[in-house]
Order: sequence, then C-alpha cells, then structure tokens
Amino acid sequence: MSFNATESAFEGFRLARRAPMALLAWAAAYIVFFAVFFAVAGGSLINIINLAEQIEQSAEPSMSDLTSLGQAYGAMMGLALPLSLLFSAVLTAAVARSVIRPEEKRFGYLRLGRDELRILGATLLVALLMFGVVMGGTALVSVFVGLAASMGAPFLILPAVLAGLGGAAVAVWLAVRLSLVAPMTFAEQKIAIKESWAMTKGRFWPLLGMAVLAGVMSMLVGLLGSIVIAPLNLIFGGLESLAGAETTNIATLLVKFWPALLVWGVVNALLSAAQAAIIYAPFSAAYLGIKGVPRV
Repeated sequence: MSFNATESAFEGFRLARRAPMALLAWAAAYIVFFAVFFAVAGGSLINIINLAEQIEQSAEPSMSDLTSLGQAYGAMMGLALPLSLLFSAVLTAAVARSVIRPEEKRFGYLRLGRDELRILGATLLVALLMFGVVMGGTALVSVFVGLAASMGAPFLILPAVLAGLGGAAVAVWLAVRLSLVAPMTFAEQKIAIKESWAMTKGRFWPLLGMAVLAGVMSMLVGLLGSIVIAPLNLIFGGLESLAGAETTNIATLLVKFWPALLVWGVVNALLSAAQAAIIYAPFSAAYLGIKGVPRV
C-alpha cells in the first residue's frame, strides 16, 4: 500500500499533541542520562572543552594539540558510547511504541526489555553496514587522490570526486532502504533487516522526502532552542564555565557549577526529547501507512 509522506513527516508533532506527558518523561530520561554520562565521562568532557579552547586561541595549532584532542574524544567515547547506544535503543523503542502501540502508555512508553535489545542489535547491524559503505567509498577516493599525487595526473581528481559523490549516493540510498528497520523490528519482534529492504522497495523518493522534511523541522526546533538557551548561558555560564576544572572531582563540580549544569541539562533534555519525536516518529507512521494498519 502507499502512504502519505508529508503526513507521516509531521507525526512527531501529532505525538507531542497526543501524548505531551510522554515527551516530558523522555526529557526526564535525558536528564538522568546526562547525569550518568557526566558522572562517567565528566572529566573527559571538561578536558575536551579545555583543549578545544586552547586550539581555538592558538594561531597555529600544533599536531600534538590536535592529537591530544583526538585522544580526549576517544577516551570519552570509550566510556560513553555503550551507555549512549543503550539509551538510544530505549528511546527509539519508546517512540515506536507511542506510534505503533499507543495504548501502552505507562512509564511514558519507556521500557528496558527484549524490544529495546532487539532494536539495539538491529541498530548495530545497520551501523556496521553503513560504516562499510562509507569506508569503501573513502578508500576508493583515497586511491584516486593518491594516484593523482604520485603520477602527477590532476585529471584523476575528477574520478575521485565522482567516486566520492557515488559513495555518498549509495550511503543515502542504503540508509533510506533500511530506514524502517527500527519500527519493523519493534512491531514484528524480530530484527527486520530484510523486511525493511522489501518494504521500502519502490518507495525511495517518498521516504527520502519524508526524512528530509523531518530533519529540517528538527533543525528548526534546535535553532529555536539555541535562541532560548543563549541568554540562559550568559546568565549561568553554560558548559564553558567548566573550563579549567578538569582536575576537580565530580562532587565538587556539582556543588560549584550546579546552576549551569542544571539549566544546560533541562533545556537540552526538552529539546532532545522533542527532536527525537520529530525524527523517529515519522518512520513508525510510514510503516503503519505502508502496512495499511488503521491508526488509533
């Protein structure tokens, strides 16, 4: 069956109107996530802020400065990535549940069980596929650029550009063809890689248009949020107030900087919850539309 791409793109706003308390629950979950994240990786985050400021203030950043920044990012991601992946799976499942099984309202649609673990597994598989495509395209571009440099043949830059554009096109095509993996994995209670591939066949352009429209709306919400948070950051200092405190323990940081951390956490939690609904809900609505499932 067909589905209305434009109507599906606005599912996040309908969700906010239909279940506003769910968005507040997701914002609360984000605050808990931020708190745990800061407790686990707060020192690495402060180190990154300091290194970034040093590089920004330096006229000619040295390679050692850039290497230190990269190592700091790596250290933070090593601590935070597993937690982030699990939280993302929980939130993705919550959004899918709010659209596909809206009667399951308790706990703001938030759970931690088999549905979330299946979505986590499906997400990792899709990420690995996308990573393989991106790395393959990057390697091909590097080959042409290397040949152009070693042979003194600038005309090989054109194949490099074409290979880059082709790799990007393949990545977008693959992302769209696998865009229904999460809602289908939730709805059908199995990792639905092949099923998403089959369901999206012949629907590339409507799904791409829906995703672009949802992405634009999410960016507009983020822009409005940045306008709101800017004066609050001026008043309370924002995360920039943590600069120079990388040697301070977490308890002292919370006591000293709690107003900035609280304001930053609450505002960003509300924005993140709204953006999650805007980005994820359209794909669940598209799944229901293509399946021809009556909406509640």
